[in-house]
Amino acid sequence: MCRPYIWSPRCCLATLMSRLPRHRQPDKAFNDQSLAIIRVPKTHRWMRIHLCNYAPMYFGNSRQNRFDSEERNFGVLYLARQLNGSFVEVFCRTKEKHVTAVQFEQYCVSEFRTSRNLKLVDLAGPGLVKMKLDGRLATGSHATSQSWSQAFYEHPGSADGILYLSRHDPKQQLAALFDRSQSLFTVRHRGTLRDHLGNGLFDLLDHYEIALL
Repeated sequence: MCRPYIWSPRCCLATLMSRLPRHRQPDKAFNDQSLAIIRVPKTHRWMRIHLCNYAPMYFGNSRQNRFDSEERNFGVLYLARQLNGSFVEVFCRTKEKHVTAVQFEQYCVSEFRTSRNLKLVDLAGPGLVKMKLDGRLATGSHATSQSWSQAFYEHPGSADGILYLSRHDPKQQLAALFDRSQSLFTVRHRGTLRDHLGNGLFDLLDHYEIALL
């Protein structure tokens, strides 16, 4: 417990967060509201880093990830707008600030394109204010995030998924895509992480100050 007369950023942040009211939960009236939608052009190339021995397109419903279905009645695919976003989600989620050379051969890069513009619920910009939500949906309780994912999925606005900011690098935009969008995607395999980035891999490690073992 932090003493009130000893200042520290961690202490103050914890105190402020504890004083925030509980995040709003979805209710039946939410379906009468308009979704804040952002349209991402079909020319955009989405990225995913994944284990090479698994298929790149995977819509999971394990409830282990942030925007998985609360009721496990639909699957979710997680993509990043840039490779950096996928990198931090795979390699920067633990306290260990290191990776091994073997991992760069075990993980592959895949590029996703869509046949039309994507309709995503905007949790990465002004959409939060428009829907009376806040950024804790991308940083707080998975249970709350999954409740909202369920509400977005069931909303008559028929969004393809959710656009949000990475908790580990808020400059990176991520997407949680609902399985009803699966037919929109084509996938191109870009090789192992090592092959795809070449020497650029070391720039990425330097950028996030991650050691290579």
